[in-house]
Amino acid sequence: MDLCVVVHIKSSYDSWKAEFDNDLSGRSSWLDEERTTVGKVDDNTAIVQLFNVDMEKMRSVLNDSESAAKIMEEHVLKREFYSMAEMKP
Repeated sequence: MDLCVVVHIKSSYDSWKAEFDNDLSGRSSWLDEERTTVGKVDDNTAIVQLFNVDMEKMRSVLNDSESAAKIMEEHVLKREFYSMAEMKP
């Protein structure tokens, strides 16, 4: 599944992006990391496109109290997840 995630940031975009770039949650094991796209909306909001996401693995990482995703909680207020599908004309 392909996702678009709106990330509402508590700290700053630069602080959040530095942690995101560290790939502490091992994203490449549950999505196509080469296609991941990150965009800055403003200092407290980012848009992330994720492709070929294994939803079960992602849920496991985001809900694991021992995972690196929990480290991101100091930077993230909330995430909004939206599914994406290519539209054919």
